[in-house]
Amino acid sequence: MILVFGGTTEGKKVAALLESQAMPFVYSTKTKISFQETRLSSYRSGPLNEEQLENYLTENKIKIIINAAHPFAEMLHNTVAKVAKRLQMPVIRFGRKLLTKTLHPLVSYVNTLEEALALLKENQRLLALTGVQSIEKMKSWWQNHPTYFRILDRPVSLAIAAKSDFPKEQLILGLPSADLQKEIDLIQTHQIDVVLTKETGNSGFLSTKIEAALKTNTQIIVINQPKIPAYFEVVHTVDELELFISKTIAI
Repeated sequence: MILVFGGTTEGKKVAALLESQAMPFVYSTKTKISFQETRLSSYRSGPLNEEQLENYLTENKIKIIINAAHPFAEMLHNTVAKVAKRLQMPVIRFGRKLLTKTLHPLVSYVNTLEEALALLKENQRLLALTGVQSIEKMKSWWQNHPTYFRILDRPVSLAIAAKSDFPKEQLILGLPSADLQKEIDLIQTHQIDVVLTKETGNSGFLSTKIEAALKTNTQIIVINQPKIPAYFEVVHTVDELELFISKTIAI
């Protein structure tokens, strides 16, 4: 049995591959999503600490973990690495290939959210594309400065925003896309001075976000993708993933 940590574009690709190869698997996400179970697949949701993950792996006779979770899910990555290493269980990281960094005066790269906030200036209008979980972490900023967050249009995301008392009228509901004009319109409509985003690669349409910022002469701050644990075997394409699964199962 294979355990897949998903909830991303990469997770969907993993599920499709395993279905096509008739390989049974469990698809796992932190928050509940709509997932169509089949005779080959089952679904679970909810966070797992080290003890819970170890018990789950043992009880369900998991042989391989495919980690296709969001690159910024650091707690999950570290938990998986510790438990898998302890059990000597292989972990395949199906990740996003990083883009070449853009060298431009309007583009800044930082390692943490705190470093990003330190670059902001008084009264700048901020568009945060860092996800709903960053709303609470940025409360000291948005309580005193005009800020917009783009988040997913789903009940759980809206509930998290509401719990932080973030102004509902400053929420932009929707997904990132490769539509450059749409991103430009977003910046211009809200008269944005600074865009804050994460180094999400092509799956997160980072290149489109940067191009939109440059086209509108807008500052953009990019939070670098955290390092993936060294224990993981990293692949970036479905073909590489298929090959690595075959090799791992053969061992």
